[in-house]
Amino acid sequence: MAKLCLNSRDELLVIDLECVAFLQANGNYTELTYISGQKQLVTLGLTKVEEAIRKALPAAKPTDFVRLGRSLIINQCYLNAISVVRQKLILTDYSGKSYALTVPKPLLKAYKEQMKNRYVTSKE
Repeated sequence: MAKLCLNSRDELLVIDLECVAFLQANGNYTELTYISGQKQLVTLGLTKVEEAIRKALPAAKPTDFVRLGRSLIINQCYLNAISVVRQKLILTDYSGKSYALTVPKPLLKAYKEQMKNRYVTSKE
């Protein structure tokens, strides 16, 4: 996966997108959470970071990053479970690190349908 270069007035950040688990809006800033547990605050809003991610990745290939609402972007590579009832989305690296994110029910329901259509599913 590509690297993302974010340039602000005071700093230049080079981010390995493959290591990013999710991004969350934090006021006018964006907090990146890496799958390793490390967090980094970026002095750009979530929309600006989302645009930069789109530009950094090949246009022909569907992106692994998906926006869920106004304040969250997840890396679908780490998606493990969606629980609409509990309003939780679980991201994991399958070797010890996992994140349970709270997402509004309507967003999770719509996202679950998207994922159901994206992958072959079996119903229990």
